[in-house]
Amino acid sequence: MDYLDKAPENISDDDKNEKDNKNDSGINKTKLIATIALLTGGSIATVVGIKGLYDTMFSRYNRPDYNLYPGCYCYDRVSHLLPRKEVTFPSKNVNLRGYCYINPNPKGCVVVSHGLHAGADEYLPIILFFYKNGYSVFGFNYQGTYESEGNSTVGMCQSLVDLDYALNYVKNCSDFIGLDVMLVGHSWGGFAVTSVLNLHKEVKACACISALNNGYTMILEKGEQYGGSIASGGIPKGFLDVYQKILFKDYAKYNGAQGINSVNIPVLVAHGKDDMVISYDGQSVMAQRASILNPNVIYYTGTGLQGGHDSIWHSEQAVLYQKQVKDTLKNLERQKGSDFTYEEKSMYYNQVNHQLYSEINNELFDKILKMFDDACNK
Repeated sequence: MDYLDKAPENISDDDKNEKDNKNDSGINKTKLIATIALLTGGSIATVVGIKGLYDTMFSRYNRPDYNLYPGCYCYDRVSHLLPRKEVTFPSKNVNLRGYCYINPNPKGCVVVSHGLHAGADEYLPIILFFYKNGYSVFGFNYQGTYESEGNSTVGMCQSLVDLDYALNYVKNCSDFIGLDVMLVGHSWGGFAVTSVLNLHKEVKACACISALNNGYTMILEKGEQYGGSIASGGIPKGFLDVYQKILFKDYAKYNGAQGINSVNIPVLVAHGKDDMVISYDGQSVMAQRASILNPNVIYYTGTGLQGGHDSIWHSEQAVLYQKQVKDTLKNLERQKGSDFTYEEKSMYYNQVNHQLYSEINNELFDKILKMFDDACNK
């Protein structure tokens, strides 16, 4: 059983009932629903239904089965190249799992911020790139992800909350004290690294990849996609107006473009032209170019094979190989049907070239590296 699912020992029934009736932000669920209903004018039943839809968007995300998971997104596959130390640090009312990759002669510290439905290990190819190029690196799992506590990922603004606390940890960690801090974030993490610039002026440079600009409006857009027919109008704005302020308080007012404009540091904004998750001309930070006034911003557009949400940060060879691996697996599944055993699937994945599968886009990351190096040398 996962330790998060176990009830603490020596806890009374009354205490346990009170604990079970609180969400991951420590808010009493019954009072929360009643408050939202009162402030929005909706019925209790309506609020319960909408909140249920919202919660499906931000469920807990556990580690995948790495026997069926290709690529260098599993620490065991790169541990011989990348020593790390595991740590735990607080973020509001939960503890998060962090990973310190301590370079013996660091230029600075790069903090890597992961996307939704992923964890820090999904970005090990990026972490390894910066480690090999002379940086110490700090990665961590957001609330409700992998070994971090929490029964859910809470909401879009949670990445901002957790990154705020992570940067406070880095500032006071003996392994990183005195080092210039740089940020890299993808998708949900891209929103975090740009929005957190509103709060952390010590950051020297920032790179966001496939980043959404505003967690609030992103939920409005994605509500129907996640909820299907039960959410024909998406998640109502009135519900979000109240719920996000209750959950995140002042964090809910920040967005990526605002954060970029609040500093005078170099920022690289990268986005795939054909991104089907966060549209290039819609909810992305890239779409805010006309309102971004920071003169130190560099824009990078991924096209062709590298025009997608994830493919932008992988090499063209990796994108082609990923398709080959997936197509071969589909053919095997069609041929074998229900006779395709777990052991056979594991054997297939064991033959995959994991390094090629997860190879990074060197053109993009060389630009980011140069930006970081220049920022450290100032």
